[in-house]
Amino acid sequence: MTDDLDRTSRLGGHQKLIVEESATTCDVSAGFAKVARGQLANALSASRLVFAAAWIALFTAGTEGRAGYMGLAIAASVTDFIDGRIARRLATVGAYGRWLDGVADVVFVLAALWCEAAAGSIPIYIPVLIMLSFGQYAVDSLLLSASRRGPIPSRLGHWGGILNYTLVVVLAFAPPPSWPGELVRRMAPVCALFYAAAIIERALGYRPRRVWASPCGQGRCGNGAPKQST
Repeated sequence: MTDDLDRTSRLGGHQKLIVEESATTCDVSAGFAKVARGQLANALSASRLVFAAAWIALFTAGTEGRAGYMGLAIAASVTDFIDGRIARRLATVGAYGRWLDGVADVVFVLAALWCEAAAGSIPIYIPVLIMLSFGQYAVDSLLLSASRRGPIPSRLGHWGGILNYTLVVVLAFAPPPSWPGELVRRMAPVCALFYAAAIIERALGYRPRRVWASPCGQGRCGNGAPKQST
């Protein structure tokens, strides 16, 4: 009888230990899954830093085939398209992720276009203007966020990001003397004007809007005209 009780006690202890170990394993797995889910969008953004290094490696190795460049351009474009959507879908949007996304974008684009400029596919002023445009955005994001104004919005800057990837993809698939790459090279001055306009548009946003005081209250006078702002 005593032996039976002892065996039952030991069996119960083993079962409890197994349950506890299973619960611990489940907790670890759940924690890992949560971390992986939270960092998925960031991992996609960070992959463009790897793609940038790979592009430079192909260029410095003197690779003439375009397959590698095409694969990198497509992969970077896809990750840029989906990382923000995944972050919003998983509710993991944050300041760190936004900065990583922007930095990864400009690093990849500059790596590709600096190499293409060195190869003579585009003028060197194109990547220079892209670098200046991003630098302006980074500076006003840091300075204006402290004053709670946030970065100056720029519609031209948004389209400039699309133009960046368009240049990379076209030059990856068909650099000069192929006609798509030759067209990009001939259109470089127009692209430069666009980047310059985006920089100017953002700079104009630094000017604070002032509202003139009105003695009529709530910005309207007796004739119903709203008070003016500059």
